[in-house]
Amino acid sequence: MTRNVSILLAALFFGGAAGCAMSQAKAGRDLNSVFASHSGELMAKPGVAGVYLGLMPNQKTECIRVMLKEDRPEIRRSIPKKIEGFPVLVEVSGEIRPLTKN
Repeated sequence: MTRNVSILLAALFFGGAAGCAMSQAKAGRDLNSVFASHSGELMAKPGVAGVYLGLMPNQKTECIRVMLKEDRPEIRRSIPKKIEGFPVLVEVSGEIRPLTKN
């Protein structure tokens, strides 16, 4: 019984590690490198309030998230659905302004 559990755990561990490696191989680079390379060009697009790394709604898949000042079709069309194999999720945040002291 203990041997079967050990084999199952090893299969899960190595199977999961292989899945992670394949995910990065498809994209070519890790998500942090891709984000660092493309965040400036995303921020330069009119109507973009901010960009950050987050998760897709399934709470498992890492993605690049783009915050828009307002929801306009032409702005949404300018944002790619994927960047170097990683998904891009668009959300409307409104304009982001620094807090001021009263």
